[in-house]
Amino acid sequence: MKKKIKTVAQQVNAAAVLIQKLVRMKAADDNGYASCVTCKKVDHYTCMDGGHFIPRTRRYLVLFEENIHVQCKGCNRFGMKDTLIVLKYHTHMVDMYGEKRVRAMERLAWRSRKWTREEVAEVVAYAKEQIKYHEGRIA
Repeated sequence: MKKKIKTVAQQVNAAAVLIQKLVRMKAADDNGYASCVTCKKVDHYTCMDGGHFIPRTRRYLVLFEENIHVQCKGCNRFGMKDTLIVLKYHTHMVDMYGEKRVRAMERLAWRSRKWTREEVAEVVAYAKEQIKYHEGRIA
């Protein structure tokens, strides 16, 4: 039986999962603990989410590391409907990248983007390499 080839959209979703894991691992200390960018809760990176500043539905930035940061499950899944949590995330982004870069990301979010298989493959290769490094770093 032939193995069914994933669509590009399925590949992008799989790559997004890897990038979110990588972001959580990068933010974690050597014991594996990371802090939520919105409420500051500290937990093991495996218990946290990779929350998108600009939602995943805006496909242009779905695989951009700058758009993804560690969030606790409460803030990411429910809190991003709360204006206060969104404002805290925005403040984090401005502190980290500057107002000009954040505005540029917000403008880019409205562009349409068709990811190619080659672009997704590059993202996956990069993420896997970095994840392997961080797996060795985290106890």
